[in-house]
Amino acid sequence: MATFLFDYVNQLEAKWHEVDVLLDKAKDIRDSEQELYNAICRSITVLIVAHFEGYIKNIVKYVVKDINLSVGFKDLPENIKRTYCTKYLGLNLDKRDNSYEKKLKKLIEKFSEVNCQISHEPFFYPINKNPNPNVVQNIFARFGVSNIFHLLHESVFDDVFSSSLSEIETLSESLKSELLPGIENFPYQFDITKYDLDQTKCEVKSLWEEFLEQINQKRHGVAHGNEFENVEDVSSLELKKSKVVLLELILTGTISSKIIPRFQEEVS
Repeated sequence: MATFLFDYVNQLEAKWHEVDVLLDKAKDIRDSEQELYNAICRSITVLIVAHFEGYIKNIVKYVVKDINLSVGFKDLPENIKRTYCTKYLGLNLDKRDNSYEKKLKKLIEKFSEVNCQISHEPFFYPINKNPNPNVVQNIFARFGVSNIFHLLHESVFDDVFSSSLSEIETLSESLKSELLPGIENFPYQFDITKYDLDQTKCEVKSLWEEFLEQINQKRHGVAHGNEFENVEDVSSLELKKSKVVLLELILTGTISSKIIPRFQEEVS
């Protein structure tokens, strides 16, 4: 039986179909129906972010499902144990509160005794908030992948910001073809280190952070009535969509590659 994550990644292309339909329609009427063209482009601006938000929620759900099928609570990495316990204790907003750590430790001990399964809700940060860089980074940190954008900074994936649409799509297909065999079974076997991801301190925003901020700002302007004119060309939107698709594959590869070494480290 294939993993939930494998099945989901196989469905990603189909999930973007409605955006592709709108992109094709916008290209067809770009020079003939300006009003409809503008409306479609504004819709695409919102949908690109909506699809990425859906991806973030789903990847959390499916990784947790895969974990529950193979790993008991007592063998989980410490980060995941702590995150799950926030479902009952809430977030520790006062870092000086020693009683919180005592409660957390006691709860982890109890859950380890019964070796319970975990649920995905505590890993959302917070639920139903736009997928800006801070939200993405915090969600991945809850799985033990700290500073996700530091990993991506100056990696080979930065090249997409000077690449053509066809080059980005070729890279996505290549990454997907390598990713799928590595996540078909659990524990995942995909190794993302070949892409030059390095956990180094980054003093500036990475290109991927800036990109996510930009598409979120554009979406916010349209969805909340701050922007009534279409300022996006369909070619630009198609390029952004291709980058988001690639980012989804990158993030999937990163979490699948990083979560199991941490698990093995914890239980060894």
